[in-house]
Amino acid sequence: MPANKNALIRYKTIDNCLRNRYRRWTLDDLVEACSDALYDMEGITKGVCARTVQMDIQIMRSDKLGYNAPIEVYDRIYYRYSDPDYSITEMPLSIEDCKLIKKAIILLENKKDKNNEDTIQVLNKVQDRLKSILNFV
Repeated sequence: MPANKNALIRYKTIDNCLRNRYRRWTLDDLVEACSDALYDMEGITKGVCARTVQMDIQIMRSDKLGYNAPIEVYDRIYYRYSDPDYSITEMPLSIEDCKLIKKAIILLENKKDKNNEDTIQVLNKVQDRLKSILNFV
């Protein structure tokens, strides 16, 4: 999970930019896009520096947040995803994620209070939506 809301906004903005294959994105373009997004969403007028965006790209490329984004530089100045279908917001669950979800559901089922219908409803929805995945693991 990103350290703060501003970082999350920047990551999503960079992700949206790099998914747009019809435009060439330089570091300056990404800085401007992130600054605009922070202004639009949070009213922050200070803007973002190039070093911040470079660090964001480095974090997105790494496994630190689980993104492992395939960000590449081409023609020595332009950024894009090497996989055109990649997005940090549409990442599939790993087998380890599925195992953890299954353990959490079992734990919550054992602890659920019969008087708390909200918890029971949420658990049932999660189980229904993930049934095929969780049965596989």
